Amino acid sequence: MRDCLAQKVAESQVALQRAEEAVGHSLTQWDEDGKYINVAKAKLVASDREFPRYRDTECEFSASLSGGGAGNAHEMGRLACVAVLNNRRAEQLRNAVANLPLR
Repeated sequence: MRDCLAQKVAESQVALQRAEEAVGHSLTQWDEDGKYINVAKAKLVASDREFPRYRDTECEFSASLSGGGAGNAHEMGRLACVAVLNNRRAEQLRNAVANLPLR
């Protein structure tokens, strides 16, 4: 089970990286004044930099709720949380730029 969850984390990390790259590309193609594009790109970079800290803290909290769970319950809960939050973040990023007017 742990190996399966670790694989899900790896897959979600790839999906997140692809979404971040796609959003960056969409912002480059955005039909908007350059200063707003640059602001949005800078905010994306800042957000991408902060997300892992949020995710890791949130998932440690979530895993702590397993209390004295048996075996790998803490680690499996943490891994499941990381995969879910990575996938949510990827979806959130894709949705954020889905309707941007492009050049």
